[in-house]
Amino acid sequence: MSDVRRTDEIQGEILHEYDGIEEADNRLPNWWLATFYGAILFGVGYWFYYHEFQVEPTTSEAYAAAAAASTEADVAEESELLALVGDASAITSGRETFATTCAACHGDRGQGVIGPNLTDGAWLHGGDPVSIYSAIRNGITSDRARIAGSAGMPGWGGQLGETRTRAVTAFLLSIRDTNEQGGRDAEGDAYAPAGAAEATEAAEQTDATEETEPAEETEPAGEGEEAEPEAGGADEAEAAEGDTEATGEQDEAAPDEG
Repeated sequence: MSDVRRTDEIQGEILHEYDGIEEADNRLPNWWLATFYGAILFGVGYWFYYHEFQVEPTTSEAYAAAAAASTEADVAEESELLALVGDASAITSGRETFATTCAACHGDRGQGVIGPNLTDGAWLHGGDPVSIYSAIRNGITSDRARIAGSAGMPGWGGQLGETRTRAVTAFLLSIRDTNEQGGRDAEGDAYAPAGAAEATEAAEQTDATEETEPAEETEPAGEGEEAEPEAGGADEAEAAEGDTEATGEQDEAAPDEG
């Protein structure tokens, strides 16, 4: 290694040379130095502002708080979602959003591709309106996914917004139980509206009760009712006997008159 200094026309002053490699000593540009020292000052200020004095939450803390608030926010009521099923504009909006956002996994008609069939009566995460809305809004994490090998589904609430999320829910409710041909096989649990199971069970119990109860029998007539004809018969017999005796007396009296 040589410490002999010399000046190169391109590199400037050469300070060291080792195995043919020359080390020059050129001053860094001012813009680079300004950026470097500015980054140091920014880092020091950031540390005191967010971590030392905690004037505001960090970006990660703010994101976590926003996510928690979104999850805990009041979800749509079932009555509100069912009302949208009868709203033609909501169904149209939901169909358009479904085609651009959901069709890749669930098919253009909801028949299912890598995602489940949405036109049958079985649902993996609940078939009631609020459960469908929550699945779209908050997504399905991989640990909750019930399809083998599935990574779940991302939550679309933040990207779609509340209005379009409800519209997609209304659209799915409108195609439920349409059973598109060529779709995936039913997966999950069959859904029955609230109260339907109880009503069916009550009807079955009523039918069973009617089958086991004996038919009403006609009660036999009471003794008093049976006795009345007998009393009437006795009266008639006595009257007949009286008539016979009177006739006999008249017969006996007739000769005397003669």
